[in-house]
Parts: sequence; structure tokens; C-alpha cells
Amino acid sequence: MAGVLFVWILSPLFGFRQTDVSVSTSPLKFNAARAYGSIEEFVTQCPNRVFGSIESRGASGYLGDKLEKLGYETDYTRSSARIVRRKEVGQNVLGYKAGHDPEIIALVAHYDTAKTTEQGAMDNGSGVGVLMEIARVLSENPTNRSLLIVFTDGGEWGMLGAADLATRYAERDRIAAVLSLDYVGIGDLAALQLDETGMLKGFTPPWYRMLALEAAEKQGLPVHYTSGLREHLARTFYIPWSDQGPFLNAGIPAINLASLSVNRDYAKAVYHTPQDTVEKLKISSVESFGLAAERIVKTLDELPSISRGSMGSFRLGHALFLGPKVILFLHSIVFLPLPICLFFYFRKHYSSMKLAGVGREILAYTATLLPLIIIYLLIGLFRTLRMLPMYALYPATAKDFLLEDPSWGILGGIFGTAFIIAALCVLFYMFGFRSYPKQVFNISKPVLLCLLLVTAILALLYNSYWAVTFLSLPCWIWGLVGHSRHSNKRIFHWIWILAAGLPCFAVLWLLAPRFGISLNLIWYQILALSTGLFSAPGYFLGAAATAIGIRFMVIQLHSSG
Repeated sequence: MAGVLFVWILSPLFGFRQTDVSVSTSPLKFNAARAYGSIEEFVTQCPNRVFGSIESRGASGYLGDKLEKLGYETDYTRSSARIVRRKEVGQNVLGYKAGHDPEIIALVAHYDTAKTTEQGAMDNGSGVGVLMEIARVLSENPTNRSLLIVFTDGGEWGMLGAADLATRYAERDRIAAVLSLDYVGIGDLAALQLDETGMLKGFTPPWYRMLALEAAEKQGLPVHYTSGLREHLARTFYIPWSDQGPFLNAGIPAINLASLSVNRDYAKAVYHTPQDTVEKLKISSVESFGLAAERIVKTLDELPSISRGSMGSFRLGHALFLGPKVILFLHSIVFLPLPICLFFYFRKHYSSMKLAGVGREILAYTATLLPLIIIYLLIGLFRTLRMLPMYALYPATAKDFLLEDPSWGILGGIFGTAFIIAALCVLFYMFGFRSYPKQVFNISKPVLLCLLLVTAILALLYNSYWAVTFLSLPCWIWGLVGHSRHSNKRIFHWIWILAAGLPCFAVLWLLAPRFGISLNLIWYQILALSTGLFSAPGYFLGAAATAIGIRFMVIQLHSSG
């Protein structure tokens, strides 16, 4: 374990520095007053732009007319999605301008709102107004690359419009890079923010991350970007919050420009509420945001060539990255102590291993895992019976009443059934094996460690960041936990076994405020599992590790040494 930590400490020596990108020095023409006027006009004339609504359709027509007047070739694309229990149809608005090069730079901003807001000025009328002003600026002069201005629908429900564009747009192979705008914070800005997470997979390549960072820093504001532990957690789940996500999933370099208000608590309170109105925005904040966006676009347009780049490179610090192969090596050696522990354990206790004891432990583990499998199957059953709210990918948006008012009947049915199954398994095991000799710790432990090793290998293949986040402590701690007949030492061992699950609880606790769901996290997880936002492989790997931990606690109490 010390060797693993030592290699991790030395890992920066194996990194590379992304060479600086020459940021465009072309004069910027973004007019903040005009952009603010566009925001004000849009959110007052087109409020309540909920995906699939008549108001949303009117907003798309409004945006299409504006692009057409600026000289763009205007088009619309439609996509459908399941929202709660209805099929809704959304509409993207596309404006195309040919350049000298057929490569396309796409600029996107979602125009829809959550059900709980009205104007949605900050989220995301501000992004729409800024993009419309940049579209005006770029329409006045020829560009090297072709431009695609896109106002996407369904951003609040999992970037549905962006996902449709990334997978179905006829010219998507020509898209070289994407810039997403979401959103200008209310009041004065404390910082600009870059979001680089892909949807279910993908991350912004290093060259684009440095380009956007250097361009944004020209505004004199701090720029928050993803690196270190934040990036590790982002790659653990691959859940984006803005339109760059689907494009990164499709292998297209993309990044999102957002911002943070000085008064973050007030901005959070206003978010997704009727209080998100245009008068809370400041022209100076719109200016900083818009100029940063324009500089990013112009730098992209002036690049001699645009490469896809590696989405697997991990950012340690400002310009220092680790390559995908180095990351995989570092993640893999985290689990090296486990097979070493197994080797010495087998060598010491091989002579006492009995086939009957091995089979009994495997059966006990299967019975422990079964209720967790039943939970997932019941979620699928309730979805099939349309008893769960149905969504295309992301469950209800933050502050939606469906998240604040869980269906206790469904929760009771799922966990009540799982509890009954668990109780039946315990009774079957107790009475079915009462005539057998007592379990032996030195037989059960290596069986459980073998199961843990298999789980860790599968987790590395699934997502090595996920594996390190949730399985590194179990593989280190559970391999060292011994057995004792003294109750005080057993309690000590139980504490260590439970401590291996602390990263899971910590991560979920950190994610809850981001989802805006506080204590209703279990309800959100059920909805996310039913839609596929939380993947089936992730759930079953987590369930497998949880069952192993439960078995370790049980054999502390009921086995002999």
C-alpha cells in the first residue's frame, strides 16, 4: 500500500504540459447593451418556455426569425422525449453561415426553462441573449470556418436537443468544435466557469481546455475549471449539466462557458424559481461573459487546424495533464494489494480450505446479493407498469415538486419487498444449514476477497474512476480485517468494515445539493436508475461490493476463527 501511494505521489513526473494556445488578438465587437436588450426582449416576450409547450414552440419561431434577419440559413429539427407520463416534442433552432473552410464551429445555448420558473432570465435567457449578440457580430464579416448557431430545446431534461443534434444532425461529421453558453449569473460575477464533462463518457481534450481557459482569463476574472479531485469525481459519474455533454459523448471537442455570482447563495435561491427575472442581471456581467465567449470563438476560427485530441487525459493542475495510459496504470495498481493479500492468505490457510465451506459462503453471498438485485428488478417493473414518472434521461429538474414529494407507496413496495426477500433468505440459510458445522472465518474470508477482486476487475473495465472512488478502500481495508472472539475487537472490526463505505456516502452527500434534492436522494436515485442516468453496470457493481461488506460483518459474528 505504501508503494502504491509512493507511485501516486510521483505521478506528476509522468505528466505532460499542454502547450499554450495563442489566443486571438482580433478586436472584439460584443455589445453588452445590445445583448442585455436581447435577453430582456426574449424572456418577456417568450416566458414559460417549458419543453414541448406551445410557449416553447413560439420561442423557437422567435429565435428563427432573428437568425434569418441576421442572414443565417435557418432550419429546425424536432425530437421527442418522455417527460413524466407524456410524450413531448421539442424543437432546435439552427442558423448556418458558410465559411472558407467546410469545418463547422457550433455555438449552442438552450432556450427552454424549468416548470418552476417563468422568465428564466439567468437560466438560460442570458445564454440565449449572449449567443444572439455573438451571432450578430459574426454575421458582419467572413469567417475562416463555417458557423452553426443552435438554440437547443430540452436542456433542462438532460440536454435533449443537444443530444439530438450530436447524433442525428446530417453534417455532424463536419463539426470540429462546440462552445456551449450556460449562463450569466445574477448580479456581479465572482468568476467564469468552464464545464468539461461528457454525458456518460468523454471529457474536453487538453488543447481546448487550455484555449478556453486562456481566452476567459483575459477578462480579468478568476476562471474555475475542473482538475484534481473534482475531475476525478466528475469522471466517476459523467453527468454533465450543460450542452457540451452530448457532443463529448459523440467524440466532438466541446466545452461549456458558465459563470458564478458574487452572491452564490442568492443565485442558488433564485435558480429555477419565478424570481429569476431579467432585472437581476447586470450589463457588466453580460459584458465579461460575452467577451470571453467571443474570444473563444475567434480563437477557434483562427486555429490553423483543429484536432479531436484525447478525451482520456486527466488534469492535475493548470497545464499539467496525465495521459490515459498513465491513468489506467495508476488506477490498476490501487488494487494490487488485494491479490497480494490473497496470495499470502491462501498460502497460510490452503490446507484448511474445505469445498463445503467454500460452497456455503458462495451460497450465503448469493442470498445477500439477491435482495439488492430484487430492488433493481422492481424499479424496472414499476417503470414498465408506468407507476414511476418516466423521463427520457434526466429525472425532474431541480426544485420540481416531483422531487420534493416522493411516492412513498412505490418506495415502500420496493424496499418492503426487498426486506421480505432478505428475511426469507436469512430464515432459509439458518434452518437449511443448522446441521452443518459452523462457518470458518479463514474459509469465508478468501472466498469474499476473491469475489471482491473479480468485482474490482469488472469495475476497472467499466470505469476506472468509479472503481477507485468506491472500491479502493474496501480492497485495502477488508483484506486486512481479521477475526476475534472478543466483542470489543469485533466492534472495532465492524467500524473498519463500515469505514470502507465512507467514500460512497460522502460522494452522495456532495451530489445531493447539486441535484437540489437534499434528503430525497434515494427517490432521485430510483428515478435515475429507471431512466438509465445511473447505469445498470454501476448499480450491480455497487450491489456486489455492498453484499461482500455485509458478509464480512456477518462472519465477524457467526464464524469460528
